[in-house]
Amino acid sequence: MKIAVLGPKNTYCDVALDNYLKEKNIVDVTKVFCPTIIKTALAVDENTNAILPFENTLDGFVMESLDTIIQKNLFIIDQVKLNIDFAFVTNAKSIDDVKTIFCQFKAFGQCLSFILEHDFTVIKTDSNVESADKLDGANLEYGAIIPMHVLKNRSYKTILYHVADSKNNETRFFIVTKNPKKLEYRGKLNTSLIVFSKEDRPGLLYDILSKFHEYNINLNSILSRPSKKDLGVYNFYMETTLSDKELEKLYMLIDELKKESFQIEILGVYNALD
Repeated sequence: MKIAVLGPKNTYCDVALDNYLKEKNIVDVTKVFCPTIIKTALAVDENTNAILPFENTLDGFVMESLDTIIQKNLFIIDQVKLNIDFAFVTNAKSIDDVKTIFCQFKAFGQCLSFILEHDFTVIKTDSNVESADKLDGANLEYGAIIPMHVLKNRSYKTILYHVADSKNNETRFFIVTKNPKKLEYRGKLNTSLIVFSKEDRPGLLYDILSKFHEYNINLNSILSRPSKKDLGVYNFYMETTLSDKELEKLYMLIDELKKESFQIEILGVYNALD
């Protein structure tokens, strides 16, 4: 099995994948490291799955992952959750000497209060490990925000711990594949849906949500995304949690919406996280 992962080695994606493989007792895996989230998703083919960061407690959904899953018709087969914690580091003697920092674009949103407090100029990177690597070759006016676990293999003159906006910071990651997978889970399950409308009209979203109310199905999240075909036309990403015994009523709801002006695709049925 090949699994594409945002690299280089030791990113949060890499750590999350290691935890997932250990939990599932999967040993025969070749990691394919990719430089960006989009390229990680695009690496999925008949022989390669991928792990993609999807939602963070502080910074919300990772749009690059969501949009690529939809556009490339990828399927979500599992998910894993990881605690996230950041440190500020620099080789300067004091944080007051630092004017510019390297920060991964999602870490930026998770450490925004700290960044604004110190009025840093921010150079955004594609991965947290890239932020650490760029700092290695920079002068003393530079710093970086990096994962706490990366500190184990590096040394800095100045370190400030736990700089995220909240200590309760988690990211969930999706395992995605090219082909749908036979459902193997039992108990509580998450289902991801994408709803496309064939027309734009008043009451469109109400008609969708009223069906979920009618079937007594609670939505964990709903997110509008541009169709990227026509200006002002949106698709709707939705997630729900049901038991495996309740999935049948979700399929009935989908069939009813399909009879109207909607196209609905199931992006995945996978284990619900605790």
